[in-house]
Amino acid sequence: MEHDQIAAFGADDVAVIDNVLADTSVPGITRRGIVKRAALGAVAASALGPVASAMAKSDSAATIINTAITAEALAVTYLTGLIENASATGVTKFVDVLKAANAAEYDHYKVLKSLGAKPLTTKFWAPDDFFKPGHVFPTIEVAETLFVNAYLIGTTTFAKAGKADLARYTGEILGVEAEHRALARFAQGKLPNNLAFESYELHSMGAIVKALEGAGVGFGAKGSKPGKFYEFKKPPQSALTHISNPAPK
Repeated sequence: MEHDQIAAFGADDVAVIDNVLADTSVPGITRRGIVKRAALGAVAASALGPVASAMAKSDSAATIINTAITAEALAVTYLTGLIENASATGVTKFVDVLKAANAAEYDHYKVLKSLGAKPLTTKFWAPDDFFKPGHVFPTIEVAETLFVNAYLIGTTTFAKAGKADLARYTGEILGVEAEHRALARFAQGKLPNNLAFESYELHSMGAIVKALEGAGVGFGAKGSKPGKFYEFKKPPQSALTHISNPAPK
């Protein structure tokens, strides 16, 4: 990834990652490891001073859509894997929900591509834990929380740049990502709606990437936890279902 796409993040960002993980069933020891890596990034940002701080708050439109399409490719890859191995991953009861989510993520990918977005990588390292029964929906909840935050970064950036259509597109996408998170919470037996406003705590796409890496995801490289590589590809029809509004108006 290019230098300006990997930005460090600060103490407030570390706190929100800890809060998100604390509200899921991610094991405490794992949570501490993620937060520790985030904290090290915050220390590095502090040492670099205002240059790192400015970088973290100045994502370009290209950085935003290229990072977003990469995240959508990751989501499709993961959801397709869950659906194709529903019995082993313990998601049989919710497979139709996952197919609808997968169809939405793939529509997001296609629309972003039509806008000129280019994935930073289509090869992802996913920890084995992500596919274990009992870990799937906490993983989805954390990921969708980060995706909502990522699209809020896009909304803010595009609004400041006077790109009203792009700002609205990101709003339309993040609304669907929030639905996915609510369904993941429901699957865990949690109250689906736990917020009055969405969280906007991470302010750069680099911070989003680093949070995912802290959870063990690898973007074109091995991640920090035992797992394997998965390559993004067009999902088969058996991993999708019909949904409405496949593109923004």
